[in-house]
Amino acid sequence: MIETKQKERLRRLSECIKRSGRIHLKEAARILEVSEMTIRRDLNADTEGPIPMSLLGGYIVSVTQPSSHTTHDPQADIFTLDQAEELYIPNLAASLVSEDDVIFFDNGIEIATLISLIPEEISFTGICYSHNVFLALSQKKNATALLCGGEYRPKSDSFYNPTQQSILDSINPKKAFISVAGIHRTYGVTCYNLDDLPIKKKAMDKSIRKILLAKYNQFDEVATANMGELSQFDVVITNRPLSDEYETYCRNGFVKVIY
Repeated sequence: MIETKQKERLRRLSECIKRSGRIHLKEAARILEVSEMTIRRDLNADTEGPIPMSLLGGYIVSVTQPSSHTTHDPQADIFTLDQAEELYIPNLAASLVSEDDVIFFDNGIEIATLISLIPEEISFTGICYSHNVFLALSQKKNATALLCGGEYRPKSDSFYNPTQQSILDSINPKKAFISVAGIHRTYGVTCYNLDDLPIKKKAMDKSIRKILLAKYNQFDEVATANMGELSQFDVVITNRPLSDEYETYCRNGFVKVIY
């Protein structure tokens, strides 16, 4: 059977992903010697069977349907559809990181994944207070990791020193990626850990561009500690379209929504 050019490109893409786990759209276009739009069309094309790849943020990753007949290989970088959706927010956030950025990274379960998805060739400085986030930054060869010191608290795996000066007192990060537990039009943006509140607020005050990472099901939820109003953020990155009410709220507050 003669292989069409489209099938050949998809096959070569699949081989690249098997070797590296994921590939950036720009890199894929360079390797295949086609435009990025051509690859987008290939991934969205009607084929005889489902295409086991998906474009998430700026990366092409493998996507497979869960099956009771297959065993999970922890080394294989292949995702179920549900797992793929978990990558939407960190992928989109990683695509906002630019050369020489100084960035505050909050304490959140998606933050380490976000850092791992930043292209290796980008040089940047990361400021954090989470031990786990610091370890993720230390794995990036072109990243400078700055850890806000203080008392280590195992419950949140983070360092706190609210009464002393910190790195953030003398640095204005270009961007801040802030994690959230709840967003409500009346009760604002909230988190559960009261210990996190002082450093979250300081990062918001000092950072030039404040970027909120929020899953769709966190809207209309309320947690204990209030960080401020949704309108204080410049960007909201989420994994599904917002309700009309929140879309209108963000538009009126000049908050850009990315999903």
